[in-house]
Amino acid sequence: MAAAMVASGCATAGRVSAPSATTRTPASTAPAATSVPTTITTAPVPPIVWSGCGDDLQCGSVRVPVDYSRPNGPTLAIAVERRPAAVPSERIGSLVINPGGPGTSGIDDLPNELSVLTPELLDRFDIVSFDPRGVERSDPVECAPGGASSASAPGPLPDPVPVTAAARSALLDGDEAYAQACEKYSGAILPFVGTVDAARDLDRIRAALGDATLTFMGHSYGTLLGAVYAQMYPGHVRAMVLDGAIDPALGTDQMVLDQAEGFESVLDDFFAWCAATPSCPWRPAGAPTAALLSLIGASRQTPLTAPDGRTAGPGEIYNALLDNLYSRSSWPSLGDALAQAAAGNGTDVITMSDSYSSGGSTNGGDANNAVNCLDHPVSRTPSTYPSLAAEAAAQAPVFGPPFAWGLLQCAVWPVRPTRTPAPVTDPGGPAILVVGTTGDPATPYQWAVALAQQLRHGELVTWRGVNHVAYFYSPCVRAIDQAYLVSGTLPPPGTTCTD
Repeated sequence: MAAAMVASGCATAGRVSAPSATTRTPASTAPAATSVPTTITTAPVPPIVWSGCGDDLQCGSVRVPVDYSRPNGPTLAIAVERRPAAVPSERIGSLVINPGGPGTSGIDDLPNELSVLTPELLDRFDIVSFDPRGVERSDPVECAPGGASSASAPGPLPDPVPVTAAARSALLDGDEAYAQACEKYSGAILPFVGTVDAARDLDRIRAALGDATLTFMGHSYGTLLGAVYAQMYPGHVRAMVLDGAIDPALGTDQMVLDQAEGFESVLDDFFAWCAATPSCPWRPAGAPTAALLSLIGASRQTPLTAPDGRTAGPGEIYNALLDNLYSRSSWPSLGDALAQAAAGNGTDVITMSDSYSSGGSTNGGDANNAVNCLDHPVSRTPSTYPSLAAEAAAQAPVFGPPFAWGLLQCAVWPVRPTRTPAPVTDPGGPAILVVGTTGDPATPYQWAVALAQQLRHGELVTWRGVNHVAYFYSPCVRAIDQAYLVSGTLPPPGTTCTD
């Protein structure tokens, strides 16, 4: 699962990015940013032509304009996949899912979704997922020659927390070089991969599926896509579940601070669990936060080593932490990796960092950056970032600085944002179910509360848990979602799940 700015593929351009500014001002080739996107009329959408692609799945595509302001201009194909309803006689329609990211392939993720959806949803809906524009099969953003992901570049990651002037200069130079590479290899698509355009694509997918209205489930970043869609097309919504919600009104700096605090809180829970669990081998002397920061600092001077010759420094350690804090089930692995790291062995840290960097698709990291830089405006003045990092460190000593410095790559991005943070509205739309988890590290609970309040008829369900996206963990939430998606039945106001 992935969040907004800290996503599962945020270690891109060879470093940790914010969850997921320079003296020169890159030229803008994108349309002006807007807080209230407008719908754009295009030609009728032909039905999807489906073909079998294994395991009872069917694949197809939906043709969409690259630039919706030029509906008769160049187009791209959005790759779509579905698992038809198991009981056709009881079929309601299509349930379209976005698993998060941004940058995650919905097609690659579809088996994961099918494994947790309730039997009734599988019986009564065609389960549909897709690769959003810029992702893997849908005109992917590429920032390296030959379609290689920049996250797969060999060598240790640059230090995501520059502690010297020379390190800050190197970080900025690296971000500028990365932005230039993305523009070189993906300049034609780069201005058009933001969530506003993805929402327009989603409506064409709905039409191509033959559904008069959309039934949608969005996880993590998918909640932002769903909220933007509901604002743009309120009359086209049948039912919508937004789980692990993002607050569309949040400014980027505040979003990063909230996420840093969220991950820091879960990290503290991990520390407490490790100290109380005999099988957790990480046993630092003194306060665990100070011990972890000391370990990260030591890796700047003496990188951790692995038998294959690779080394790990701060970037890999931060990635390993993030890779294992989304779910409590990963804590034993994190304890083992930190114990190895304390002994100078970076084998597990490197493996975890590589996993985090993959980003949920073949180009997950690059697509993640491209979408985030269009969706979340940042300061384009590099001199503002040391103070932002210091403010973040005061609130979250471990994660605040790398998250704050991670925004620097959007400061030098070659195209300007196409979305302005603002509350969403959905006049005339139906009730929308918003699910928030009290201990979610990536999308803090208060974001779900805020989104439910912004929507005309947002119904908030609370899960008292510590993982990211409640649907994957809570039978109570799955039952509520099923009743709502099948028959429109809403839970009582203030419903809280505790399983």
